[in-house]
Amino acid sequence: MHELYTILAEYYDAIYQRRVERVKEEIDFVEEIFREDAEREIKRVLDLACGTGIPTLELARRGYEVIGLDLHEEMLRVARRKAEAQGLNVKFIQGNALDISFDEEFDAVTMFFSSIMYFDDSAIQELFNSVRQALKPGGIFIADFPCWFYGGNDGPIVWDERRGDERLVITDWREVEPAFQKLRFKRLVQIIRPNGETKAFFVDDELNIYTPREMRLLATRHFHEVKIYGNLRRSLAPNDRRYWLVAVK
Repeated sequence: MHELYTILAEYYDAIYQRRVERVKEEIDFVEEIFREDAEREIKRVLDLACGTGIPTLELARRGYEVIGLDLHEEMLRVARRKAEAQGLNVKFIQGNALDISFDEEFDAVTMFFSSIMYFDDSAIQELFNSVRQALKPGGIFIADFPCWFYGGNDGPIVWDERRGDERLVITDWREVEPAFQKLRFKRLVQIIRPNGETKAFFVDDELNIYTPREMRLLATRHFHEVKIYGNLRRSLAPNDRRYWLVAVK
């Protein structure tokens, strides 16, 4: 499990190039939430499951003091290298989001790229406890997660990306277990070098399915105000493809 965040860490940004291109628009939306929903000024941010720092570094570029935390040191090595190359002062630390020991040190905590789906209904309660402890009063927690049944099609999706002179052929598909609210996310990554040499890696991760209503109910036990937004606007519509949990301490 988690080959995407270990063996393939150096290829992560290339695999998610399309998401990289959208990150400024997403952080624009996050800043709107900071202004309109938080009950304190947002200056210091903890970005959980920060990966290679795609949104973390964008927040830092906008003047926030940001700490990025991730479980995988392989991802953090990439994030640190990018921060240094861009002249950004961001602290990246290795750790488990369930074991953080910050005590009311942050104005906001973020968790991007559907990372919250790795937590089942027991672990997510621990996550919310950790986040609440890390937040200052009036601080805000923001996490995004997808509409798992959007499109009604579980067939494979194939696309190409490039990393330098290497070609990446990526095939995604999924297997859904509605009775257990589990989603098996499967990905085949083929790396083709100019000389024709090819390497292939298989990703098989188990994720947890949450509806907006379920996520709101779970979070309400830990935060005094909880909202779910859809796509990149502060409202919810029937056909939204991505949801945003917004929870205020």
